[in-house]
Amino acid sequence: MNVAQQLAIAQLQSHPKTPNTAAPETAPRAEQVPERSSNKGSVADPAIVKMLEDLTKRIESGEKMIAANEKKVETYNSRVDQIPGAPPVLKCLDSKKFIQRPFPKEAAPKPIPKKFRMPKLPKYNGTTDPNEHVTAYSCAVNGNDIKNDKIECVLLKKFRETLSKGDMMWYHNLAPNSIDSFAILADSFVRVHAGAIKVVTRQSDMFKIKKRENEMLREFVSRFQMKRMELPLVSDDWEVQAFTEGLNE
Repeated sequence: MNVAQQLAIAQLQSHPKTPNTAAPETAPRAEQVPERSSNKGSVADPAIVKMLEDLTKRIESGEKMIAANEKKVETYNSRVDQIPGAPPVLKCLDSKKFIQRPFPKEAAPKPIPKKFRMPKLPKYNGTTDPNEHVTAYSCAVNGNDIKNDKIECVLLKKFRETLSKGDMMWYHNLAPNSIDSFAILADSFVRVHAGAIKVVTRQSDMFKIKKRENEMLREFVSRFQMKRMELPLVSDDWEVQAFTEGLNE
């Protein structure tokens, strides 16, 4: 083996030892790894804080611009309304009215049962007796076989689905959180539609029920009872007397 080959072998043997000599220098760097991970877990990152501050400023600036524009529109509309002969300015719809409810969450805290099925009732159109509508609706809900503690919630939440046309607008215009129970809602509904309540038949009209010719007795009894249900409460003596006088000779 010549001298050149010996030098080459010596260089190859010395080359792998280079990382070992550098190992003490890299050891402190390995100890700094937990420090970098702790920086990542830190909440007070300057870049994130600055980004949140800029975003907050933009939101506040946008809200101020919207408020300023609304004030300008109100000022403009008030000036237009003061012009003689000018048509009235159309008011914009209040978007908050579409999400608010007339009853608070505490009045109907429980969700509607999944097995509940809305009864098929004719929608109230303002021309029939509101008392009959409320009675038919409450009886249909009670016949749905739901638990007693959920009936009140269902009655409150589903009543609007039985209304139509102008009656839905009445429900929509109810003040927020002004209804604490279904009894209050039903009372308000009946009061506002009091004009549709048919005139109560007088008690004396019961004596006008007469048995027709060729009418069987059981048919007359059935017709008398149906008419009797439309009349106000009367004593049994009156009912017996009216039935007796209704029979022909």
